[in-house]
Amino acid sequence: MNNLIKTSLIAALVCGSSNVAAIELGAGTSLSFNAALVSNYLFRGVSLSDDKVAGQVGADLEHESGLYAGIWGSSYDNGGDTEYEIDWWAGYSFAVNDNISVGTSVTRYYYADVGGHTTEYAIFSDVYGLGLAAHYDQHLESYYFEGNYDLDVAENMVVSTHAGYAEPDAGDGAYDLGVTLGYSLNDNVELFAGAVYQEDSKDAYVVGVGVSF
Repeated sequence: MNNLIKTSLIAALVCGSSNVAAIELGAGTSLSFNAALVSNYLFRGVSLSDDKVAGQVGADLEHESGLYAGIWGSSYDNGGDTEYEIDWWAGYSFAVNDNISVGTSVTRYYYADVGGHTTEYAIFSDVYGLGLAAHYDQHLESYYFEGNYDLDVAENMVVSTHAGYAEPDAGDGAYDLGVTLGYSLNDNVELFAGAVYQEDSKDAYVVGVGVSF
């Protein structure tokens, strides 16, 4: 999965590490899985688990043509009885050259306890390691713009930075910032800790462990 699809800074770490040896299905198609246990489910600078522990799991299907699809789920806390979120997406990306790639995607978000759902469209690019994306949610009628950059600071250690801005069709917009330190124990297991700041919700923090295979 392209890391810009799930625009939680933490989800980007645990969904699809480039070090993972995916299962080859043949005909240019591969399948990978990921799971995480986090102290806080953070999405675009906001806690969706009321600063509580969340469990997350996902799967990604990719084809060598650039087509891909995936599904991802998480527990969360919104005051309901059956609190879980399920997202699924599909898209296409391709490399312009060794340093630039572009793509597009559509994502469906479903929230079980409220029976709600939204559909979001995105275009994104990676330019010399800088990830840029623009999203539009047709149900919330809101845009979201973001930039992400990873910096290798030591062997098996990466600092991931994020900046985003949400702009609804009606009402005021809000920015969010985030930084996460990830440490890979091996090709499949990563520990991470991060902090985010959102203009309205203020600061939030997370630690967790992610597994990809």
